[in-house]
Amino acid sequence: MTLDAMRGLAALAVAVFHVYNPLVPGGYLAVDFFFVLSGFVLDRTYRPRFAAGLGVRAFMLARFARLWPLHLCGLVLCFGWLAVLVAGNATDIGWGTLLSGLAANLLFLPSVAGRDISPINPPAWSLLMEFGANALMALFAIRRSTRGLTVLLAIAAVVLVIDLTLTQSLTPFVDNASIVKVGYHWGDVHLGVVRTIFSFLTGMVLSRHLEGRLPRVSRWSLAVLALGAVPLFLPLSGWSRFALDLGFILLLSPALVLAGASLEMPAAFSVWGERLGAISYPLYAVHFFWTYAATTIGYRHGWPLWLTIATFLTFALGCASFCAKWVDKPLRGWLSRRFAGFLPQK
Repeated sequence: MTLDAMRGLAALAVAVFHVYNPLVPGGYLAVDFFFVLSGFVLDRTYRPRFAAGLGVRAFMLARFARLWPLHLCGLVLCFGWLAVLVAGNATDIGWGTLLSGLAANLLFLPSVAGRDISPINPPAWSLLMEFGANALMALFAIRRSTRGLTVLLAIAAVVLVIDLTLTQSLTPFVDNASIVKVGYHWGDVHLGVVRTIFSFLTGMVLSRHLEGRLPRVSRWSLAVLALGAVPLFLPLSGWSRFALDLGFILLLSPALVLAGASLEMPAAFSVWGERLGAISYPLYAVHFFWTYAATTIGYRHGWPLWLTIATFLTFALGCASFCAKWVDKPLRGWLSRRFAGFLPQK
């Protein structure tokens, strides 16, 4: 349950970053952790199934059924808010961008209108990248040997370092954040692509090297949770910020997944770890709508920061729980029945 707890805390970090990023200035780094964890879990879960004959189509349909219902929730919520703003001429987003973005993103495709690949629910850019990484895994990476996969990872690491470093050298620092914060605009989408590929391959390689090893229960798992969050809170700027961000992607994020897979939480904490893990994806998918609502209402009425954040978290977590139970679960069941002829049998 250590990895579950890490995933939940990472989702909370992203959510708080979006409502008030000075509180968690490195919250965007949690996305790179998600990619490593996803590569790790999917390789461990599906490599035996591919070896047993699972096809690419069946795998992609299974991933669609897993990701799409909550992705739909986030899109619908944010679309409703933005549609009101567009109708009132209160935003520079036009109907063309809004509607074309909705149509494309619903199919896990990037929007070709506007500057963002995910103009409606901005955090969903990583879901588009995730779905693309899933396709690359199924088509190519999953059948590679551990040595071959490690070679690909080394190449990806070199490309990552060169791309991020050169781009940062040509880009001014904004809001004390490095260029690692971006990657979802068409002008810098290459940054999101290299981050996704490197981190996802890292997770797959970790899965291979930890194959057959069982985690041991240790109180050190709690220390890992605490220490792993420290980089997200450090208020660095300039090249110090960039160095920390790059170090987190290359070393700290993989180390966290490695530690989380090796150390299990004591039984007294495992229930909370499981609950954090269960709410992580629902929260990530729907929280951005509540940043619109909480910040607009809170700032308009002069609420203190703590009240704005507390209100945001209350409604975001409540909405995530509602969508997980009443939308995700039944819709995933419906999709599974629709795809029954293609999905792997349990």
